[in-house]
Amino acid sequence: MPLEAKAVESPAALAAAAKGENFKNPSVLGDGFRRLYGEATSASSYGGYGGNENNFEKFKYYYDIPDGWTADTINKTQKATNGTDTRWSNPKLSSEKVYCVTLTGYNKLKEDRSELLGDLALSDYDLQDAIAGADAFEVTEREAYGQTYIDFDLYGYFGAIFACVTVYGGRLYALFSVVPDSVLEQDKEQAKRLRNSFGTISKDDEQTQYDLEFYKRS
Repeated sequence: MPLEAKAVESPAALAAAAKGENFKNPSVLGDGFRRLYGEATSASSYGGYGGNENNFEKFKYYYDIPDGWTADTINKTQKATNGTDTRWSNPKLSSEKVYCVTLTGYNKLKEDRSELLGDLALSDYDLQDAIAGADAFEVTEREAYGQTYIDFDLYGYFGAIFACVTVYGGRLYALFSVVPDSVLEQDKEQAKRLRNSFGTISKDDEQTQYDLEFYKRS
């Protein structure tokens, strides 16, 4: 969970409110990144890129994106096929991207952590190819706000994919930060930061709850 990123966000939120600025989604963090709040929208009511600017009550997750990256419009077919909810990419290199997948019907994470990505890859051919062609595959776990987050680091011919999977409120959430081989050396740490910034907005995540309440009043 992005505990270190929290330390960046709150002062920025306070500063924006002090200047009388309206909340924007994604919100400016002030360090070359912005924070996106997503809604986990259903395919039947889908539109746009996963969130209304001020739809505070529906926000379910968040992650950071670099300044200058642009939102990709996700259509209903993509949403229904593999659960893609939001996706942002580098306008100078479209294969460098970060995206969130969310699926209903999950009450807990599988005990066999390595199977989690395999399940998600069933409807994602690029992910299938990456898993099959990975030279290195690392899996780690972390706890935050009472939740378990599973981190995956994949390296191969494609560059690297840094992923995070968790389950909350009957949904599976997965964040994928993709950095192609051509920019892996220079953008590896940035790609990891995007993955590490990912979190669902749980009732125990008091800081994010506070930030959203603050935005509502500003």
